[in-house]
Amino acid sequence: MNLYQMIFKRRSIRKFKKDQVPEQLLKDILYFGDNIPRLHGDIQIKLEISENMEEHLPVKGLWKVEAPYYLVFYSEEKEGYLTNAGYVLEHVLLYMTGKGLGTCYLGSTKVPVPGPAGMKQVIVVAFGYPKTLLYRDPATAKRLPLKELCVFKEEAGESMKNILKAVRLAPSAMNTQPWRFIVYHDKIYVFSCREFLPSSSLVSMREISAGIMLSHLTIAAEEMWINVKLEAEEAMEKKSYKSGAYVTTAFLKEYKC
Repeated sequence: MNLYQMIFKRRSIRKFKKDQVPEQLLKDILYFGDNIPRLHGDIQIKLEISENMEEHLPVKGLWKVEAPYYLVFYSEEKEGYLTNAGYVLEHVLLYMTGKGLGTCYLGSTKVPVPGPAGMKQVIVVAFGYPKTLLYRDPATAKRLPLKELCVFKEEAGESMKNILKAVRLAPSAMNTQPWRFIVYHDKIYVFSCREFLPSSSLVSMREISAGIMLSHLTIAAEEMWINVKLEAEEAMEKKSYKSGAYVTTAFLKEYKC
């Protein structure tokens, strides 16, 4: 199954078996993460895996989960680095789901291991083979309906609807879905909602969540054979918005053979 199919199957897993993941699969995960197209190619990142089969790591955090492995994401602190982190990591987690591994984003959690010089430990993912069901029925996902997330300015075609269905299923901090969309037939204006996550740590998670959502958008567009360009429009950035902030515009164009 491909990444697009995994969007509809993946669920957060918080209970893991103590089974060892093959060394080659661990290498494949890191290789996959190193080769994903990024939102910001100028930002240096690094993914590392910390093994915790003997529970020797003193992992600390508000949403700590005991797991046999942790995937740790490091990044330079540049503009857009949090959104970039979410974008890259969601691709990796969907890949891992397809390989039979359960995963769970851990906000405000740190793995006490030395990281690359000049980089910040941004977010940690618990992973391993799940004790519970790996896949979900997408109908059971607790998400807002599209009519509450989107303002449709024009009639959406079937491909656009499929993209939005994938976007709707993006995981977010505390499942707040802190984004809204203005939809035309060939573009989507993306906004984030400020009021949902008032604390500074949760605001960081909101930006990471935005990157996760954008990864669903681009993966779904590719599956629909649609070219997508994410570009922040200067005119939109200059405007003031009452309860949110403009993030970017997704310009969509069908591939032609």
